Parts: sequence; C-alpha cells; structure tokens
Amino acid sequence: MSALPRTRLETLPLPFTAAPALPAGYEIADGRLFYRGVDVMALVNRPVFANGRLERPATPLYVRRLNALRENYAYLKATFAAAKAQLGYPREALIAYASKANPAAPVVKTLLEAGAAYECSSAFDVDVVRHAATNGWVDRARPILANGFKIPRYANALLRLRAEGFENVLPIFDDLEELEVFAAAGQPFEVGLRARTLSDQPNRFGLGAENMRAAAERLAATDHLRLTTYHAMQTVSAARGLNYQTALIHSLRGYAALYRQAPTLHRFNFGGGLPARYSGMHFEAWMRQTLGTIMAVCAEEGVPVPDLIFETGRYMVQDHAMKFFKVVKTRMGADGVPYYMIDGSIMSNFPDAWALGEQFTVLPANNWDGAFVQARLAGLTCDHDDVYPTRSMDAEPLLLPANTEGLVIGFFECGAYQETLGGRHGAHHCLLPEGGELILDEDAEGASLLQYEGGQEAPAMLGALGYA
Repeated sequence: MSALPRTRLETLPLPFTAAPALPAGYEIADGRLFYRGVDVMALVNRPVFANGRLERPATPLYVRRLNALRENYAYLKATFAAAKAQLGYPREALIAYASKANPAAPVVKTLLEAGAAYECSSAFDVDVVRHAATNGWVDRARPILANGFKIPRYANALLRLRAEGFENVLPIFDDLEELEVFAAAGQPFEVGLRARTLSDQPNRFGLGAENMRAAAERLAATDHLRLTTYHAMQTVSAARGLNYQTALIHSLRGYAALYRQAPTLHRFNFGGGLPARYSGMHFEAWMRQTLGTIMAVCAEEGVPVPDLIFETGRYMVQDHAMKFFKVVKTRMGADGVPYYMIDGSIMSNFPDAWALGEQFTVLPANNWDGAFVQARLAGLTCDHDDVYPTRSMDAEPLLLPANTEGLVIGFFECGAYQETLGGRHGAHHCLLPEGGELILDEDAEGASLLQYEGGQEAPAMLGALGYA
C-alpha cells in the first residue's frame, strides 16, 4: 500500500476506516467497482482505436451508456400505461425530451429514435430538429414543443420550421408579445400558454390568471392559432410528495378555468419536475397518485380529463453518463484530511457542484481491497474552490482508498446539465483540456458497440481563443 506523502501539517497517523456503504446498483468484485453490472475499470482500461492505433483511453474520460436512455424512456412510458390501466385514466400521454438537460447528438439521436417528442428552447435548438429530420431520427410529424422566451430570432426559426412542413410544432407562449408574432404570421399552429404557478421563490415565468384569460381571448379571435395546451411549469419537484400534489391541484384548477373559456384546450403539460430515475422516488406510486389527483380535480371542476405531456430532461439523462479521473498527486490539508488531486478540474466538469452544491455519487473504481481514509478531491486548477465536496455543501470528506497507486475516481449520474453548464470544446479554467469520450451502445442482437473520441488538443483550444 502506497503511503501518502507526509507534510509538516501532518502530526498524527491517518485514521484508517472501512469502505463506504454502496448505493443501490453498485457492487464490488475482486477489488473493483461494478455499476449496474458494468465493470468500470474495464471501461477505463479497454483498448480503443485512436490516433490510428489501438490504445488505452486517457483520463479524464467521459462515458455514455446510450441504452440507459432507451430504458428510462421505456420505463416512464410503461409506468404511465400501467397506472392508466389500473385507474381507468381515459386519455393519453406524450413524453418529450427536454433538450436543455443534454443536447449532445448521441443523446438526442437515441431518445428521438426511441420515440420521444422534442422540447426545444432556442433558435439553435430548432436547427437540431432540422438536423434530426435530415438524418432520419424523426419525421416531420413528430411533436416539437417550443418552450423558452421567443425573442425574434427564435420565433422566426419556429415559423420557418412550420413552413418547411413540420406539422406539429407547438409554441408555448410565455407572454402576450410572443403570441402577437405568431398571430401576425398567419401560419396554422396548435399553441399552448404557460401559467405562472405556485412557487416559494420569485418567478419570472408564465402568465398570471388575468393575462391567461386575455391570451385565450386573443387566440379565439384568430382563425389559425388553436389553443390546445396548458403548460403548468411546476416549480416543485415531483419527489416532494404532498407539496407537489398541492401545486398540481392549483395548476389543475387553472387548467379547468381556462378550459371553460377555451374548450379547444385538451392537453395538460406538467412542465418538468421529475427527478432522476434512480433518485429514490417511487415512480409507480407517484404516477398512480398523480393520475388519481387529475381525475378527482377534473371531476370536481366538471371538465374533461386532459391528455398529458411529460417534459423531462434530468430523469431521462442523468444516469446515462459517468466521468473518470486518475489521482495524480496527494497533498495534506491543514486539518489533517488529505487532498487527492485528480487529472482534471471539478469546477470545469461540475460547475453546478461548486456553484449550487449539487451532489454526485463519487466512488473509487479500484483499490477496494485495502483500508480507506477520509479525503477530499481537488482539481489541478489554481483555484480555492476547485474541490469536492465543494464549499457549497455541508458534506463530510469522502471515504477513499488509502492506496492511491493507480487510483481512479468515478463521478456517476452526471449526464444532465454538466456538459452545457461547463461548455464543450472550448477553453476552460487554467486551460485544462477536456478528456476523451467513450460511447457504449448495443446493436439489435445485443452485441456491444463502442465509439471513442480523443481528448482536446492544444491547437483546437488555442484556436477557440483566437490564437492562429
């Protein structure tokens, strides 16, 4: 067992301890970590074709499991179908992928080919839809939900998309000004209105009750815009039980009031709020309770039960990706807890961890057959905040192997938001390069498919900064 380098700050031997308890889905065999049946060290050590030859992937390494995306989509679809049958829910559900969670092409392609509708947020997102159609991931009848603030560039992109024959583009209006752009264009659309819902924080989204009524009246006066969708924009996570159901009831009463004004209304959009699939929430029980709540409130209000739209990003993608780093150095902290320094940056790779306190499952991939110690992770940047657990967390140090020889650390359930928040293929803090990306998939016969893209090279990074 390799010893940690001693420093003048260290006055006592490190207290060794047992290995940490594992969350569901993780196992140890032969001193190595398995995640949902996958030997993660085998991924790190698996030869890949790069630079014209077979070589071992370098860390940092980003790994995607595309089959997890299909499984998540299928599970949500099956969960709704089971609850619908059990409760006799009389309407259907549309499942849309919220692209802002992770707009990377392998993710979007996999979910669109699985059958998901697409929820976009910006003008460039519309170009993703066009690309998907050109490459056969979707046909022009696939529902495209257009959320986000529709500044002129975005609004015009949606109008062009409709003119190109995408027949199910559904703009969701956030204010009356957005509505007027589409009213003036003269093209036929089914549309939605986003309601300002209950929130325990200041909320800039959606229309209040008076503006909802005004918008419905304005839409009724057009002959080409048909109001079909009430967007609830839930601000309470579905994992919060009764608090979520209370917010849902409030939104359903808003739906009922709007229906009485606009009987073309027949869809209720939850507007997000689903946690990751393996967050610990009981999705089957939540679905049954939610459908029961909808049926009960609609009966009280005397309005038909609506079709449903589940917009979901985090649920769909968070557990499909993992990142691996090698421990390259150890330094003793002033409090006697060592820092394990990784060959990358926590700030760049997990900006929501240091900024918002978002926590991940962090476990060693190997060296499980020896003693463990309390330790913290640190990135290679010269920044005080480049540590994990971060200063935004009330968290104890991690339990990591005392043997740091060849030690690889994995961050799991990190497939939502990190790529876009941290940026891709640009220049990062202290000019630390991005690592490679390994994509795992299966063909129709279940055989493993593998694709690898090498890490960032200096010319590309310097070119992004304007160096010729």
